[in-house]
Amino acid sequence: MSAFTLENEAFSGLVFYGGLCLAKTAAMSVVTAYHRITKGAMPTEEDSRMLTKDPEKRKKMLVPNDDVERSRKAHLNDLENVVPFVLLGLLYVSTNPPAGSAILHFKIFFWARVLHSVAYICKLRSPSRGVGFFLGFAATISMLYRTISAVY
Repeated sequence: MSAFTLENEAFSGLVFYGGLCLAKTAAMSVVTAYHRITKGAMPTEEDSRMLTKDPEKRKKMLVPNDDVERSRKAHLNDLENVVPFVLLGLLYVSTNPPAGSAILHFKIFFWARVLHSVAYICKLRSPSRGVGFFLGFAATISMLYRTISAVY
């Protein structure tokens, strides 16, 4: 049986949890757009012109907004972590790991990323965001170690 078939539970788990992670990452664009529109915080002058002709209002729209910046930073952090996770997940699955172990790594990573984003956007108390980041990072490092160990 090929490692990259849905009959392989580990690969199926990566498809599911990796897909959820990628969907969550894409959804962060919508969250950022929501905050931009509701807070009237635009990234460029031409964007502000779509909403008002008043130069003073446009000037205020170009001032960075905390909620917009938080969602942007959460999105950027997803891009920095989810893409390597999915790519490494493919390498990890190619080593034919035990399905239960692989799926546990994928679940931990997904829920850690959810915690990280919620903590960032909802301004949860520290160390919530850090816990989310480090749990996801630990799952990724564990997969990296297991992948390299399987080869050498």
